[in-house]
Amino acid sequence: MSFGGRLETLDLSAILQTLAVSRASGRLTLTRLDRHAILMFRSGRVVYAAGGSGGATLAGRLLERGLVSENDLFAALERQHEDVRFHRLGDVLVEMGLLAEGTLRAVVRQHMQDLIGELLSWKAGFFRFEPRPGGDENPVEADRGDFVVSEGLAPQELLMRAVTAIDRGEMPSPAPEAAASAAPPPPPGPEPKPVPTPSAETGSYTADFTGEVVLSLLRFAAQILSRAVVFSMEGEIARGVGEFGVRQPGRFEAEIVRDIVVGLREASVIRLAVERRRTYVGPLEPTPANLRLVTRLGGSPPREAVAVPLVAAGEVRLVLYGDNAPSTRPIGPIDALESAAARSARILERTIAARQRAGIESKP
Repeated sequence: MSFGGRLETLDLSAILQTLAVSRASGRLTLTRLDRHAILMFRSGRVVYAAGGSGGATLAGRLLERGLVSENDLFAALERQHEDVRFHRLGDVLVEMGLLAEGTLRAVVRQHMQDLIGELLSWKAGFFRFEPRPGGDENPVEADRGDFVVSEGLAPQELLMRAVTAIDRGEMPSPAPEAAASAAPPPPPGPEPKPVPTPSAETGSYTADFTGEVVLSLLRFAAQILSRAVVFSMEGEIARGVGEFGVRQPGRFEAEIVRDIVVGLREASVIRLAVERRRTYVGPLEPTPANLRLVTRLGGSPPREAVAVPLVAAGEVRLVLYGDNAPSTRPIGPIDALESAAARSARILERTIAARQRAGIESKP
């Protein structure tokens, strides 16, 4: 199942941890106004990374570090292009005895770490994960790139190394995000978030894993519904933070989710779920807020809709909205969906409790 959302609400560390835990295979694309990056996964491990501000090639990195000479590189490139079969440049250099295999792996690993470190600094933007059809039986397209580790690297390891480098000041400062006007740069942000680590005490994670809850809930809902949006409660509004099955011609799904905001003072299916603290399933009443929601999702009003609240630490933190549009198929039994939501709420509650014990303000 593909999914997407905004980096403002689901940070990269949560996304990477979720893909690792679910042993996902596919492409994670991250985009902001002036940057683009791609991470390829196989069985939950990062096998390829490209993009960001550097745009460096393997040849460029090797030359910069003095690991090979220009003559050696030209010789390797010539052999690479003469062979009818494809060979990555690094493999050719190793085969020719011009570069040690351990050195090649270290350079590729450092490239991945540097990119992850830069991506952690992205405070705004969009992400999209597209699973790879065929899973592990199908090689990812990045197998023809240079920055590839065939057996993959654990996202947790990359996160740990990147955050450690940031804390030590070893990471180069990323270029500021593109702006519509020449506004002065914002003040330095807060300290980087700690790397999420398993906690035997809580049975969950010690960092903010709302993102993991959202993505796992969407993955389960995709087995029952045609489309869904998870809303996060922010004061008197509910804001979309993740989706699947939402389509509008000419627009990215992440852009659509960003624009979906429901005021909790208006009558709506979201407000109903929040106030009652229990699942609503049935016709979508034609209130102004509900009609705006349907318009933003695209298509005509569904025959039925469902809204499931996730209550954690005494408050409704998230609401899962879903329907079967554009078909008229009824939603049917939702016991399994409610059970999944209840499990997600318990995970979220343990996360909030862990954050409070650590003295970190809890928020959905």
